[in-house]
Amino acid sequence: MKIRTWVISGLVYLTLVIVGYAVITGNSILDGGDHEDHHVQATTQEEEVLMDNHDHHDHHNHHSTHSEVEVNVEQNEDSLTFTLEDPNGEPPELAVNHEKEMHLIAVSNDLKAYHHLHPERLAEGVYEVEHSLQPGTYNLFVDIAPKDFAYAPEAISLQVGEEVTDEASLETDRELEKEIQGKKVRLDIDGQTTEQTTTLTFNTDYDNLEPYLGALGHVVVIDEDVEQFIHVHPTSDDATTFEAHFDQPGTYKLWAEFKYQDAGVIAFPFVIEIK
Repeated sequence: MKIRTWVISGLVYLTLVIVGYAVITGNSILDGGDHEDHHVQATTQEEEVLMDNHDHHDHHNHHSTHSEVEVNVEQNEDSLTFTLEDPNGEPPELAVNHEKEMHLIAVSNDLKAYHHLHPERLAEGVYEVEHSLQPGTYNLFVDIAPKDFAYAPEAISLQVGEEVTDEASLETDRELEKEIQGKKVRLDIDGQTTEQTTTLTFNTDYDNLEPYLGALGHVVVIDEDVEQFIHVHPTSDDATTFEAHFDQPGTYKLWAEFKYQDAGVIAFPFVIEIK
């Protein structure tokens, strides 16, 4: 009788353990379904990270992310063709970022010439843009936001004609006020170290500004070695204040783009030092 009672008690206890586990976890202890659920959860968390990266695309320093999308450039007489491939050799789907799927920043090797272009899609993963680049050596930064893959723009060298352009040798601006086509812009900087968030405030003729590509302005920053690329937009819809973070100290050139009602888009260049 004692043995029978012990066996019955053990079976009851085992039954309670199995039922309790199923109630708490939603899975049966008798099958292997929990492994699949853990895989789905891990995939979901990875997707959430990717989505978070794209949601904050405007305010991230693009050089800090590993690229999973390959960009190939074909140079024609007066146009450039870009072909994109994901790790599977397929064309990635791009999110629209400030009214365009692709922004192309082309700067001369000495950082004196600056062009902000917008290639248009010819086919899945294929984009083309006409250009009027003068002969010289250029660096291209293709700014895109793939929906399912991490991406960071990297400098792509482009030689137009036979004239070779020297590397950049920048001098920090002593006066942070520029005038182009009768329009004046003054730059105020707060935080010029790698340990701080750098706030860039541009003072200009606000009443004459109009939205450009979905924002009141755009700021592109490239370091003297043409290795680091930052593209940021205003912190709010009604101000020309931008925030950026610099990972490395050094000399940087930035272009602040504003669209005026009577003058169109003007890019104001500034050279600043980060310590």
